[in-house]
Amino acid sequence: MKKSKIYVIVPLILLGIFYAYYWNFSSQYEAKQAAIQAAEKQKKVDKLKAEAEAREAAIHDALEAQKVRKAERAEREEKERKQKDDRENARLEAEKADQEAQKLQRQAEKLEKDVDTAKKEIAVIQDEEKRSTEEVAFLKTYTTEAVANQAKLADVISKIQAADLAAQRAAAAALAAANKKNNN
Repeated sequence: MKKSKIYVIVPLILLGIFYAYYWNFSSQYEAKQAAIQAAEKQKKVDKLKAEAEAREAAIHDALEAQKVRKAERAEREEKERKQKDDRENARLEAEKADQEAQKLQRQAEKLEKDVDTAKKEIAVIQDEEKRSTEEVAFLKTYTTEAVANQAKLADVISKIQAADLAAQRAAAAALAAANKKNNN
């Protein structure tokens, strides 16, 4: 019977060892699986939080960029409006100067006719001759001053046009730089 006891005792001991090992593995396995699942769940939650933060940051950056573009557009429109107003004012001043020059030309022509009439009257009245001569001298001085003023106005107009051209070039350069910056 000794042999038969060995056949029962050894398997029972081995069964006990196996059961202890299995029980140890079984209790730790469920805890490990729960820990793995909790870690995966935490990774997903962290990933979703990071995506939400990145989306929020992208929205904030887009809004800031939109504000900057809006301010630049308003500044550019204001600059263009000012340049347009300046050009219009320069054109009006040029027209005014031209009208004034034409008015002075007509006055000069009229005065020249008056001088001719006065010369005819000089033959009749000696006193009127002196007065007419002084008037002619005055008109000639006035005419030369008008011509000089017209030349000065033409010089001013050319300077204004040169300034407008320089401002347009500067605006074009600034626009090109802004476009280049936006493209980068």
